[in-house]
Amino acid sequence: MTGPVLAVDQGTSGTEALVACPERGVIGSGAAPVRPRHGSGGAVEVDLVEPLDSVLVAGNRAMAQADEPVSAVGPANRGETVLARDPDTGRPLTDAIVGQDRRPAPICSELEACDGELRHLTGLPPAPYFAAPKMAWISRELTREGVVTTSDSWLVDRLTGAFVTDTATAGRTQLLDPERAEWSPRSRPAGPAGHTGPGHDRGRRG
Repeated sequence: MTGPVLAVDQGTSGTEALVACPERGVIGSGAAPVRPRHGSGGAVEVDLVEPLDSVLVAGNRAMAQADEPVSAVGPANRGETVLARDPDTGRPLTDAIVGQDRRPAPICSELEACDGELRHLTGLPPAPYFAAPKMAWISRELTREGVVTTSDSWLVDRLTGAFVTDTATAGRTQLLDPERAEWSPRSRPAGPAGHTGPGHDRGRRG
């Protein structure tokens, strides 16, 4: 692969996109804002329409500036952001719960006795920043319908129809065994709901 690549970085407060060429460097760029909402109890949420729209806007701006086709698209985003979604339609059942959200802190307190084991299994301590406590909080406080996943898998699903994640993002969930690059059966028997494993496509919609 020697052609230009569209790189998209979707963050909490905005999305940046670059079209990079191996020979000529950056030949196009674009950006679009995202507006997280801060609420009581340490809530930090995002309406999922905003991250998706920002990816499309920033990517299209970068492509328009480059004015030539790309060989591939490489997305990246905050792997600690999670949501509940309908596994068949992809429709969000909750807003996105951002990494900075502190509401899962009580769940982490419940896991203090397992601190050493969790660090050994996943390389991460029990902390509300990581995806697993927020996944548990969504299931406990918001909805038990659908599946709870990281936002990267939702974005990729919206853009391509594939329900997947990657090992790097999965490593930030506190559910991955980093030595085996597989979901840790001890930290959660089935891994994040809906995912068969990092990099494995659960299936394409429609």
